[in-house]
Amino acid sequence: MSFNYETVKDLIRCPRSMSALVLDGASLVCTDPQCRLQCATRDDLPSLHEDEASELPETDWRGVMARHRRGTASSAPR
Repeated sequence: MSFNYETVKDLIRCPRSMSALVLDGASLVCTDPQCRLQCATRDDLPSLHEDEASELPETDWRGVMARHRRGTASSAPR
């Protein structure tokens, strides 16, 4: 069984900020502008362990949010 983001997008959250995540390529990215955590997927499953994630630089995070038509204000929806 493969990971289906659409079926779980309202259930999964960032392991650090508990904000929503967006699927960007093979990773899940936190929508919180203060957090900007990027979680990789391995073997078609997301790894939602904070110690295995990396923090995106702000400019990269803004690019991801723009691709997914998400706001980049400090009050991003959680």
